Amino acid sequence: MVKRGGELVGMNRGSSNRSRRPGRGRVSQEDIDAMAELRREGLGFAEVGARRGFSERTARRFVGKVEPRLTLPQGDAEPETDPRALRERFAQDFLEILYRDKQLNALTMRLRKIGPDAEIAEYGGPPSILFLNEAERLLRERLDSMGVLALRLLARTKQLQARFLRETVGSLYSDYVAWHRLANKFAKTGEDWRPPRERPQLEPEEGEG
Repeated sequence: MVKRGGELVGMNRGSSNRSRRPGRGRVSQEDIDAMAELRREGLGFAEVGARRGFSERTARRFVGKVEPRLTLPQGDAEPETDPRALRERFAQDFLEILYRDKQLNALTMRLRKIGPDAEIAEYGGPPSILFLNEAERLLRERLDSMGVLALRLLARTKQLQARFLRETVGSLYSDYVAWHRLANKFAKTGEDWRPPRERPQLEPEEGEG
């Protein structure tokens, strides 16, 4: 230590700066971007802050609105690991995929105005609400029947999620596509598509079954 002007001054002025934890003090844009990416990876606010040398409160203040992807953190403290939250997130994500599916959209005819009293029919639009409602019912039934460990495994990869969606609503999807292709090829039958479980059962012909 050296005495200058009546006060003690450390000989190595930069020693305190080198001992600071990374990220402590002023929060830079680099810190915010890094914390946002950690949050998207599924880490909790406490871990996000610790990785950059900040408190949980600081991390929550700067990246509290960043939504994590469906990648689970190691701990169980965050609400994203709660089975109810996972089920709701999966249901919403899977329905959004079906809502925007190109093949399903290509089957929907809608009228587009081209003038004050003129409209043209064109294809392109979301599938029917009946289809989406039935798809949601099937998805929620399957998700509700899954245990916590299976839900967390499902959250790990997009491949598992794609297979789950295909296995759960694949038959419904194929039925919807086939019905519309048949109707478009042989003209409208006057009936709208309905879920298979809502269709009247055909009576077996005499001599069958």
